[in-house]
Amino acid sequence: MNTLISYQIIPFIAAGIEQAGVPALRVAFTIAVVIFLFVGVFIWRRRDQFFDRDPSVENDVPVVRHNREEAILFVWGGLTLVLLSILYQVWTA
Repeated sequence: MNTLISYQIIPFIAAGIEQAGVPALRVAFTIAVVIFLFVGVFIWRRRDQFFDRDPSVENDVPVVRHNREEAILFVWGGLTLVLLSILYQVWTA
């Protein structure tokens, strides 16, 4: 009997929490996306410092440096798309 009652009550509680939390989610994800974009711009502007030749590393050829840069950009791009899709869903809710 308790299980049946909890299954009937939980959707009403979730609906109340969901509507009350939407403005906070909008603000939080907007700030997260803005910070994430600024970090991406920061990495892009300092890419020479982060991905240039390092004399203390053996076999540090241009191809390896380029692959490191691509790996960072692919991960950053994927995470940016995820954050933007969540942001869109939150703002259209």
